[in-house]
Amino acid sequence: MRKNFYKELEEKGFLIAAHRGSFGGSVIDNTELSAKVALAMGADIIEMDAIKSTDGVLYAFHDGEECRRFGIEENIKTLSSEEIDKLDYKNVLGERTGQKVNRLEELLLSLKGKCFINLDRSWDYLKEIFELVKKLEMEDQVIVKTHPTNEAFNFLKNNENKLMYMVIASKKEDILKFMVPEINMVAAELLFESENSEVIDTDFLNYLKSKNIRVWINSITLGSRFNLSAHYDDNLSILNNGEGWKWLIEKGADVIQTDWPILLKNLRKSL
Repeated sequence: MRKNFYKELEEKGFLIAAHRGSFGGSVIDNTELSAKVALAMGADIIEMDAIKSTDGVLYAFHDGEECRRFGIEENIKTLSSEEIDKLDYKNVLGERTGQKVNRLEELLLSLKGKCFINLDRSWDYLKEIFELVKKLEMEDQVIVKTHPTNEAFNFLKNNENKLMYMVIASKKEDILKFMVPEINMVAAELLFESENSEVIDTDFLNYLKSKNIRVWINSITLGSRFNLSAHYDDNLSILNNGEGWKWLIEKGADVIQTDWPILLKNLRKSL
């Protein structure tokens, strides 16, 4: 299942991950529509979030954004599938769109055979996620990720189904912990606030790559309180002729997650 991931990396140099798909206007993030827009804009990987209803149905949604997206105060994870299915997305103008929250199974099926899919915020439902991906026979497309918790380590190490995996980490020790034969680790999502962070030390990156662990870096600009890549981010890249993305590529990024896949694709074509 890792073979296609490495092959596409070799062919393209680095892969472009679209953060929650590509969205704006009345195209809502974490939906089939946002995924299709991202693919049309050149994304190789669609990053999506996952939640579970109180009665066990998986959906694609980033919880904590219910007020902005639906105008409700309740956390979506406290709702039943019947209640979630009635929710109506609001667009960027605050107008109702008639669009519903996508069930994760439906969304995955809409992307079957089309791209890689990275599931974020799914660490509380690893058992259910693994079962769903196996049921849909999409093991060669889906990459799950977690923070470096003991719970995640034990699950991944002991689960018979070995989905592609990526750890989210800002420390070397947290990455090395997951590099065991029992875990099908294909990448590490590196978080770093400065150029001197230990996780982007050149020798360490070379070591990871020698072990077939690819480097995922986020260029997304989430807001002033976030710094995921020493500020070599989307905004810097847009304002200064790709400066942020170029730095990440030179540093050794194998995957760059962005909110602007078409711009990054154009840069990749020019290199």
